[in-house]
Amino acid sequence: MENKNGKMSVGGGIALAAGIVLVGLLMLAFIPQSQTNVPGVDPETGVACDSTTTPSFTIDAYDKENVGTALTEATNLYREVGKNSWSTFTAGTAFDASALSELEVIMGISTTDFTDNNYGQSFNVVVPCSENPSIEKEMAVDEIETSVTATFYNADGSAAAETFTAGEVQTLSVKVKAGVDEYFGNPYLPSKTPNVMVFEINSTYGEKPVQVYLADGTELKSVSVPTRLAAVAGKIMYAYEMPVITDKQIEIFFDYQADATNAPDSDDTIHLFAANWFVNSDTGQLEWGVENEDAAAVGTDAADTVTIDLTA
Repeated sequence: MENKNGKMSVGGGIALAAGIVLVGLLMLAFIPQSQTNVPGVDPETGVACDSTTTPSFTIDAYDKENVGTALTEATNLYREVGKNSWSTFTAGTAFDASALSELEVIMGISTTDFTDNNYGQSFNVVVPCSENPSIEKEMAVDEIETSVTATFYNADGSAAAETFTAGEVQTLSVKVKAGVDEYFGNPYLPSKTPNVMVFEINSTYGEKPVQVYLADGTELKSVSVPTRLAAVAGKIMYAYEMPVITDKQIEIFFDYQADATNAPDSDDTIHLFAANWFVNSDTGQLEWGVENEDAAAVGTDAADTVTIDLTA
């Protein structure tokens, strides 16, 4: 209501605002709501799915480093979310699935095979409501341990033996490289340093490395020694995290400390383990590492090794 000056009174303004809100609410009641997450409705199209639709679902794969190249990796897993058992499929080959069901998918492993397969991703996907739906996922070609290039370098940067005096500390290194467009370790794991390197050092003349680090100074943290690595008499094992290895060579430095009394007089060894996904057979859940809960091989079926050359 206007006052004598032609202006709206406070009470009249409140009533008008309340009326506008009420009209807005009434209009919203007649606007169709989103169909997202409505049972039986395709979340992409908002259209109800015909109960007679029986999808043959295809998950294609392509090479991470050569996107025009298809990978027909045969070792892959899927299961409906909420279920326990897994089924296998081959990338590029259709399998039967229920329309609009949500699948948990792991590329590159089976429930018992976690080594020497192309490395893949873990993801969830809702099966589209159509007869022949497909999606495409990237995978990385694996490098087997026997083809990794790993070379020891002494304190002078030469691929030759290093000599020590008792109690001396020297900076040594190992350069590591995979084959062209290949990976040693799964690049899709939730860590940039999922691999493991183990120093096998003579307990008489060697100590735990003072530090292990990359060329940019990034320190590699100490981790547990894999159970799958058998103990060796007279040796002590020290394990550290390590990056996924590609065809771009990296150099890993370590400060080797000689025993205070005994100078080194024989060679030591470094073991390089690749990490991958694995399914824990006790829980059925997805995990990752260089070995499973039973210390079985993950990533590669053996470690690559390089000699720490301490004898001229």
